Amino acid sequence: MSVRTRRLTYDDLLRTPDDGNRYEIIDGELLVSPSPGRYHQRLVYLLTRLVGDKVDADRLGQLFSGPVDVRLGPHNIVVPDLLYIRQDRLSIFTPRLVEGPPDLIIEVASPSTKKIDGGDKMALYAHAGVPEYWLPDPETRTIRMSVLQANGMYHDAEPVDGRFHSTVIDGLVIDPAALFADFD
Repeated sequence: MSVRTRRLTYDDLLRTPDDGNRYEIIDGELLVSPSPGRYHQRLVYLLTRLVGDKVDADRLGQLFSGPVDVRLGPHNIVVPDLLYIRQDRLSIFTPRLVEGPPDLIIEVASPSTKKIDGGDKMALYAHAGVPEYWLPDPETRTIRMSVLQANGMYHDAEPVDGRFHSTVIDGLVIDPAALFADFD
């Protein structure tokens, strides 16, 4: 005999404890991650400054750092490290959560989340229509930038002269060597 369980929703997420862990729901299942460590947080800070300065200077939209709930369907609620929403789409950020795909999601890799970030979440973000997805890794000091293609699948962007050029934030260039040079 099998036991049938109910797929979780945002209402279930609202009932999780405020205990320092990060709770997300992917395909109706609860995922729990511990609070990020020092290098993860440092990289989030550096990327917030780098991306945020460009977004703000050119008035392109808004950059938000987590925790921010993003609902990508009734059974898919994620909490990215950083997300960007273009100016003309800011209405998807309601008073409580983001309803629908942001224009850019950045998930900093952590030992406890690396497999999910590059697997289930990546597939979810592609299916939801997130145009650009970055996976910077403080351990390897690398960045994986994925761009959504017309077929609904991500393609890894290749750096040009060692730098990545965003497809959703005009003029934003990320130089991993420079980013990680100030990392310690």
